[in-house]
Amino acid sequence: MSFPARVIRYLASILVWTLGFAWMTGVILFLVVFALVRGGGPQLNRKAAKGMSHVTRLAYPRFRVVYDPGFDPTRPSVFCQNHVNFMDAHVACRVIPGPFCGLMLASHFKIPAYGWIMRITSGIPVPSEAGGRTAALMAAARDRMARGISILVFPEAHRTRDGHVQRFKQGVFFMARDAGAPVVPIAVHGAYEVNHKGTWLFSRGPVSVWVGPQVETAGLDDEALAVVIEEMRADIHEFVETGFPRERPAST
Repeated sequence: MSFPARVIRYLASILVWTLGFAWMTGVILFLVVFALVRGGGPQLNRKAAKGMSHVTRLAYPRFRVVYDPGFDPTRPSVFCQNHVNFMDAHVACRVIPGPFCGLMLASHFKIPAYGWIMRITSGIPVPSEAGGRTAALMAAARDRMARGISILVFPEAHRTRDGHVQRFKQGVFFMARDAGAPVVPIAVHGAYEVNHKGTWLFSRGPVSVWVGPQVETAGLDDEALAVVIEEMRADIHEFVETGFPRERPAST
């Protein structure tokens, strides 16, 4: 990369971070006032997502989303997204049509501003202690589904280091099954090339997102659920690698 190109990249990256944080600060202040006046609930979640979604217009100016014909935008679900960088939650805000909350480490709720917003938008904390964790998560998931609030999870648990989809943690799928909730894949292609773990710099490039259909989990035994997990990982992997949904054999 030539020196002028490097300078432009540095300046553009500084602009993305500066304007992004400034915009997020404004959104947070608005949400604070809204929560004090109107309270929480799905309406607050919708406004939070709409506000935060605009950050992607700075980071990903060439953005495209494809919804599978079988996706039901009105149905609360557990959305399973590949984990690339700090923009992932903003991408979810842009592509998930209904109110949703995040599943995250309990320690994140202690972060100033961010943690408070996660709390008032019904975010689900994952306790650091193993004792009682499963029961707490399943109870929280049932509560969110009953209130019409979807849940965003990152089954890989950590951001990818090489751009490829890592193995999925199974706990979030057991949580979905217990809550009787379907799972939905969200696959993001091209984001790793724009920005990834280990660098604060942004590059310019196209980013495509595929939102798949709901996949039922209610009533499945462990073996059947394991098949759902592997199939979903394969679907997300295919789109992340190629930018195209995985072809499935025609049903007979």
